[in-house]
Amino acid sequence: MILLTSRPPPGNTMNALIGSQVEHQGKRLVVGHGGRLYAPRTSVDAWGRTRHTQKVTKYRIVTCGCGRTFIAHDERMKLCEACKAQAQPARRTRQATEAQPSPTTACAQCDQRVVAQRSTRIYCSRTCQQAAYRQRRQDRPCASTNRKGKDDR
Repeated sequence: MILLTSRPPPGNTMNALIGSQVEHQGKRLVVGHGGRLYAPRTSVDAWGRTRHTQKVTKYRIVTCGCGRTFIAHDERMKLCEACKAQAQPARRTRQATEAQPSPTTACAQCDQRVVAQRSTRIYCSRTCQQAAYRQRRQDRPCASTNRKGKDDR
């Protein structure tokens, strides 16, 4: 919920809110361009002058598709809480109906059934994977090295 402490000019554009103050989580924030929210800071420099600055925060004001405005703390937030509550159950049921059953294949070593969690899985267990590795090592011809050792000098 947005609580404006100063009245923006009439109109429903984001530019109308620039310069107005918003209260969010007990902090007073100033609305800037693009709906970004800034935290006002006051400091005194070495010569005793008071400086008013604004620190960029992670918050911004976003307008949802339903027309509500809300404060988003993340760039990815696009929906207000009410729209998010409606969209989540629909997305979950859609994902459940679209979910494919896990593919089953035969193990490359022992021909047992493998329920693959990934498309790259070809062995039913680490035991079969190790046995296949050992078999590949035995089948591979030994590569002779042409390096001179200590005794060959």
